[in-house]
Amino acid sequence: MTDARTGLGRTAPAHGGKASVLRMLPGGATAAQGVRLFLVGGDALARAGIRSLLDGQGGISVIGEDEPGPRALAALRAQAPDVLVVHGLREAHEADALLREVDPGIRVLTVGGAEPQGGTTAVLHGHLPHSTTSQQLAAAVSLAAAGYSLTRGPLPPTAPEPARAPATAATPEKAAPRPRAAATVSDVPPEQLTGRECQILDLVARGLSNTEIAQSLTLSEHTVKTHVQNLLNKLRLRNRVHVAIYAFETGLR
Repeated sequence: MTDARTGLGRTAPAHGGKASVLRMLPGGATAAQGVRLFLVGGDALARAGIRSLLDGQGGISVIGEDEPGPRALAALRAQAPDVLVVHGLREAHEADALLREVDPGIRVLTVGGAEPQGGTTAVLHGHLPHSTTSQQLAAAVSLAAAGYSLTRGPLPPTAPEPARAPATAATPEKAAPRPRAAATVSDVPPEQLTGRECQILDLVARGLSNTEIAQSLTLSEHTVKTHVQNLLNKLRLRNRVHVAIYAFETGLR
């Protein structure tokens, strides 16, 4: 299902064809308490939709939006946002021309449309497809603000499983647990998390606030705050952005 205002998917699409995985390349910046975001796109209705979906989610503050052009570039120079989201540019050269004018201190995510092809990697921190959900975009914005670049590629090949004896009625076969990748931000394996901790981790990684998590799980906000703090302590992570990174790196998101 797709949001008519933004073109962003509301739920994650079923995977078909070549599978893909989200990889993070660490940058040099540290995450701020809040993320100041500017939005550029040619469709005013889509910009309004994305703004309503992102503003206030996971500490994101949308400080402005405009169509591509000199006015948007002037606003970017004046307001100096942490992250620029560019939506729906149809031609790669159009995206390249815009990104070449962006200050190198601004992290840029392009969503939908053409993926930039030129030498704009200094500011480009990732390209996401139209099927990206609002929660995934919010998580990508938080990661970009923390200095991470998002790339997509094929999943690494898995070794063939050893042959096993057929299951019998007396000894039913149990599915082997799927191995998780190791995370670079924490040395605690996801197998050590409880079911509730996995729920909290997933919702934090989606960019939800404590209030939104409390509403989703029918818990008090104080209980959620305690769960989040316990999760940070258990994984030895500094903040919610690192929780999102851990979720992506281990395949929990």
